[in-house]
Amino acid sequence: LLLRCNCELSPQFDGLFGRCYKGNPLACACAGAFAEDCQDYPVSFNRKEVKDHGEGGTLLGAALSGRILAIDDVVTAGTAVRESVDFIEAQGASLCAFCVAVDRQERGQEGSRSALAELADTFHLVPISIVTLDDILAFAADDPRISSDIAPRIEAYRAQYGAV
Repeated sequence: LLLRCNCELSPQFDGLFGRCYKGNPLACACAGAFAEDCQDYPVSFNRKEVKDHGEGGTLLGAALSGRILAIDDVVTAGTAVRESVDFIEAQGASLCAFCVAVDRQERGQEGSRSALAELADTFHLVPISIVTLDDILAFAADDPRISSDIAPRIEAYRAQYGAV
């Protein structure tokens, strides 16, 4: 919803990039949602391996140009974002925002801050997460269908890997 509104918080971009492989269908779904609002954006994807037959290469879809919004399923340590920056820049475009379905709110490479916050500062990106680990925990706390042993396990995970 944040991406579809015409408000100050929405990043301005020229195309969508679906990070292989889980970001591919997410980017297509976003492109479809934008199209319903009469906003057409080219969609691109990367491959993990270079294809040497057919259309070849590592880029599928539209050529990358201008400011790109990358979309993926989850951010953990930020490796996928760093790889996306390199890939997109090698194509002559720039990554301006990174949208993830789930931000696990794990510590980044520099210490106590979240990986997504570090990446936003390092690469001057607009960070967008649809759901965070905090959101999941808040939902689970009020849902009697969720076993009482899940929350303590998530909290133990957070204590070990979570950002402050």
